[in-house]
Amino acid sequence: MSRLAWLTNLAAPYRRPVWEDLARQAELEVFLLENGGRFGRDSSNRDAEWMAYDDAAYPVREIPTSRISVGERQFFVPLRARSLPGHGFDAVVLGGWESPAYWLAALRGRRAGARLVGFYESTLASHSFRSGPLASARRSFFRRLDAVVVPGRAAERAVLAMGVDPAKIHVGFNPVDVEAIHTAAAEARKDHPVPHGAGHRFLYLGQLISRKNVGSLITALWRLGGSNDSLTIAGTGNLTPELVELRDELGLEDRVTFIGAVPYGQVPELLARHETLVLPSNEEVWGLVVNEALAAGLHVVVTRSCGVAESVMGMEGVFLSDVPDSSVLAHVMRRSRREWSGPIASPEILAHTPEAFADVIRQAAFGG
Repeated sequence: MSRLAWLTNLAAPYRRPVWEDLARQAELEVFLLENGGRFGRDSSNRDAEWMAYDDAAYPVREIPTSRISVGERQFFVPLRARSLPGHGFDAVVLGGWESPAYWLAALRGRRAGARLVGFYESTLASHSFRSGPLASARRSFFRRLDAVVVPGRAAERAVLAMGVDPAKIHVGFNPVDVEAIHTAAAEARKDHPVPHGAGHRFLYLGQLISRKNVGSLITALWRLGGSNDSLTIAGTGNLTPELVELRDELGLEDRVTFIGAVPYGQVPELLARHETLVLPSNEEVWGLVVNEALAAGLHVVVTRSCGVAESVMGMEGVFLSDVPDSSVLAHVMRRSRREWSGPIASPEILAHTPEAFADVIRQAAFGG
């Protein structure tokens, strides 16, 4: 079988089903720029499952690196160049471009004759640098690759804007394990029936940081007026005290609940206890929680600022907010509440599986 290396920062739990499928038809090896010890000491808003790979059916190797953190961004510098993938692989998937590790891996792969495949999720709206030396470096990096995989049309436009040859671009759909989430949520609903007299139950699941715009969501619930509708906020972040203070100022102590971080394995059960997920972000590269919520049969309110919005618009249960403003969010949330008639039995998102995305990766890496 062909040998495939995948270089990335973390062993994200939603990537594992993709890797498992790739490993069935290629000799896959995953290389991580983060290491377990450092992650355990400073995991920020990620739970332990983001570095859990002991039971993987493919080799996983942690690359010795130094890490530089700037806000949400993390940059990795390899301590030993030879620890990066290169010789012996037919193709190398590069899960990023900003870190020196990705540039050096691209150089090693090119010298070894491996096919270089970039994975790019950002959209034009989420580009931090649209001109200048960093934008020029990004264009240079992706133009020189043999193929670029993007998770949707919004990311495709961003890659085209860099001047990448359209023939090199492979468009997929950013996946989660939709079947597993759908099944687990259905089972959870049997054990957690809707409480008698409960209002509409909204959910936010993600980091509590500025670009997520959770304050506008809390204000939107207040704008819905006096009712027994509720909002659960699952996640952690530096804005937690500020958001709790906002909730209390608006008199929503009985309607807005902060539950902290939720382990990835418990997400389907959490989704099953709600009707509408809201992703109110000002800026979002994708927003995989939308995939998860749709797979669980929920409605989703998502701003057009999120990369996922264009790829799910038109699906049953999707309600788009044109701007991430509390009054607009409240209007769209009211529509979701009004049109809710129970969990969606056959969500359209179920067609977008990890296996389908793995096929796109294989095509980009090996052709055929």
